[in-house]
Amino acid sequence: MKVVVTGGGTGGHVYPALAVARHLYDTHPGWEVLFIGSAAGPEAEVAGEYGVPFEGLDLSGLVGRGALDRPRALFLFTRGVLRCRRILGEFRPACVVGTGGYAAAPACFAAKTLGIPIILHEMNYQPGIVTRILCRGAYAVAAAQQGTEVLLPRRARVVVTGIPVRPEIEALADSGWHAEVREEACAVFGLERGRETLLVFGGSQGARALNDALWEVLPRLSERSGLQVLHLTGKRAYEEPRRSQAEEQLAGKPLVYRAVAYVERMDLAYSVADMAVARSGAGTVAELLAASVPSVLVPYPYATGAHQEGNAELLGRLGVAKVIKQEGDSALAALLEALQLMDDGPERARMISAFPAARRGSGAEGIAALVEELS
Repeated sequence: MKVVVTGGGTGGHVYPALAVARHLYDTHPGWEVLFIGSAAGPEAEVAGEYGVPFEGLDLSGLVGRGALDRPRALFLFTRGVLRCRRILGEFRPACVVGTGGYAAAPACFAAKTLGIPIILHEMNYQPGIVTRILCRGAYAVAAAQQGTEVLLPRRARVVVTGIPVRPEIEALADSGWHAEVREEACAVFGLERGRETLLVFGGSQGARALNDALWEVLPRLSERSGLQVLHLTGKRAYEEPRRSQAEEQLAGKPLVYRAVAYVERMDLAYSVADMAVARSGAGTVAELLAASVPSVLVPYPYATGAHQEGNAELLGRLGVAKVIKQEGDSALAALLEALQLMDDGPERARMISAFPAARRGSGAEGIAALVEELS
């Protein structure tokens, strides 16, 4: 059987698609999986690392673009659909699985015109535009969260599957394996065993508001000998002077501060985290749940459809995260809240105890089950 997975533009949409691909490979030897995504996104590199054949499209996001950029984005989208029709016609898949992001749209629309069954994975509580447009004719919508079904037409078949998470992150649920990975992470990042670790990150692209807030608060933490901070800055921000200045100012101080531009193996970062401060993209939220990391979530205020707010509020209701909205360009309040929680053992223990009940769905396995129905 042949299957196309498509999605991307950002890591949050790429990794769920690849998690599905890996699950299909592992459970169905001999099946063929092709990944279609943006040539300019992280998909090509990551697909290669996962051993998944890849077709890249020249695309540009349409939602949120200015009037001058829209004609080019529409042109690239139309050309992408035509190219996907050719790819699908040659590959002849049994279905197309779309995990979202602007890179998923051309293949999904092309599949619809060719009569190829579509399985749409909706990562956010609030359905995105592609899901809203194609859900009626889709074979199924694999929803990340309970409650999304009421926001879609009754004709749509909605199955709650959760969000596919990379197997190495799901494996952290095993306490013995978690301890082994934590040992490896301490060596990789130059962290000290026995300290409590605050993880600060803004997704694969980084987040300026989180970076600036951390760099602002670090001098106040310099004498904390029991604390260490692992900071995933994003590739661009890593070159900023404030990062090197922070490292210089903290050299020789009791606080341990480690800044990293980007981490491919997020299982390492999650394994050492006692508390995280992060954005609330759907992929990040799913990984924090899988790794049982308590967090303070700062929804990106300009996300399309305010979907990050919905993701964060859900984890807040489940009791595993606190939600602190960004004030203007500042996320300082979130950093201060996280530091307070690190000093509040009973509250942190309560958050950790809420994780078993908070996990929902079956991730890659659930989506693969929908694919298997078409085999």
